[in-house]
Amino acid sequence: MVEPRWCDMTRRTFLAAAALTRLRAAEPAFERIDTHTHIHRHSPALLAAMERAGWKALSICDSREMGEEPSKLAEMIHGTVEAVRESKGRLAWATTFDARGFESRDFAAHAIDELRQSFEQGAAGVKIWKNIGMGIRSKSGGYVLPDNPVFTPIYEAIQRQGKTLLTHLADLDVAWKPLDSAHPDSAYYKSHPEWLMDGRPGAPSKGAILTARDRILSRYPKLRVIGCHLGSSEEDLPEVAKRLDAYLNFAVDVAGRVRILARQDRENVRQFMMKYSDRVLYATDFQRVLSASLRDRN
Repeated sequence: MVEPRWCDMTRRTFLAAAALTRLRAAEPAFERIDTHTHIHRHSPALLAAMERAGWKALSICDSREMGEEPSKLAEMIHGTVEAVRESKGRLAWATTFDARGFESRDFAAHAIDELRQSFEQGAAGVKIWKNIGMGIRSKSGGYVLPDNPVFTPIYEAIQRQGKTLLTHLADLDVAWKPLDSAHPDSAYYKSHPEWLMDGRPGAPSKGAILTARDRILSRYPKLRVIGCHLGSSEEDLPEVAKRLDAYLNFAVDVAGRVRILARQDRENVRQFMMKYSDRVLYATDFQRVLSASLRDRN
């Protein structure tokens, strides 16, 4: 049997190989927390398994619709709140808002009111997704970046309430390169060419999007910010380290990116994890969604 090369693995093959690998370890004496999941419906079997294994999780809502696509957010929030309520403390949750109406005069006030309702239902944070920066455009055609002034009242409201801002901004480096079928992460972009930025007129660079996020970190030092997926610098740990050193209100999670860490120098990854052990959050990007229409995630 030929052993798989970890550096060549996609997410799916990485998880499959890991499931087939027999690993034995002592049960930890601490409770385990998955800080990045998408559990949007009640599942008694799942909650029972979490209780037996000593797991808790954060279930994150996000608004991914583009253009005139109907929003699924109300349904997602309703299902998530129900799952949290039935979890007996096993689940916490984060809410979000639909950024597509950012040019409307009452956009910020409406978004803040929706967030207030979520906070009253126990939401611990707010998620913004990569369609801010990579997809949503103004009427004039320009891409809206995450530090656009229209979002200022929203970030201030999140900070004022003592909640956490979760960010999936930008994406893998390969999204800004010509599609290469030999690349282990190409399958996602082949299925979702809307997230390929290479050659797209007016599209901001990955660096421009992450720099805009950094301006948020600098502007709101009391706002806790989590960069999902290693802050989208998963292929450049020194860059992640630079941001963690510069912004004490910043942390990152490893959701859906362990396979990319596995391609890198083992000792470099180990040293990074040791140095920033209190700023790197365990996460899986596990999904338990409402329907097939919500399953397609990166």
